[in-house]
Amino acid sequence: MNRERLWDFVERLKRGVTVSDITVFSLEPKRGRFAEEINLELFARRGSSKRRLLYMKIFLGRGHYRDWIEVFGISAEIFGVLFFKTEVKEFVLDSIAPLTGRLFFEYYEDKETTRQLSLGAPPPLTDLGFSIAMRGFTYFKDWYFPEGLMEGGHKLQAEKPVSEEHLKKHLRRLEEELKAFLKRCSDEEIKVKILNRFQKLKEQF
Repeated sequence: MNRERLWDFVERLKRGVTVSDITVFSLEPKRGRFAEEINLELFARRGSSKRRLLYMKIFLGRGHYRDWIEVFGISAEIFGVLFFKTEVKEFVLDSIAPLTGRLFFEYYEDKETTRQLSLGAPPPLTDLGFSIAMRGFTYFKDWYFPEGLMEGGHKLQAEKPVSEEHLKKHLRRLEEELKAFLKRCSDEEIKVKILNRFQKLKEQF
């Protein structure tokens, strides 16, 4: 993990970062279960109004355990606008994507992503997944446990390829998943959207 950039991000959040007409800020980071784990609670402020935004858990890595960042407990909306449709979501992704090669992002409040996954769309080509994939992540897993208890909310796991070979492998796997989805999905509008996203990803990589 790029620790220098991470601490710069944390300090910026403590001062407050303006995104459109909203100030995103956090309180002092808290230590997690062990020394390498950091917990952040982010808030949104507009004028005199303040809303809790989300929680962020950051693992710095230890030995052979790789670093990761998890975003969860996301508020459904910010001052009347759905979080997943705001520039704040883009700010969060832009800020954390360069910091780590492994990301967990809760999607429970993202109704479009939830619907697309329920139809069998490949995770990197859903609304949220595509936003993450375009920032360099190519391996995805949908962590959804319909009767889960301790696993937390529905979330996408995303990882950056560790080599050119892994990148090609991930893209081949995605193409196979796409073909299977296109065969079984009857929603033509979503099929066109998902296919267009795959083409953009190919151009990106």
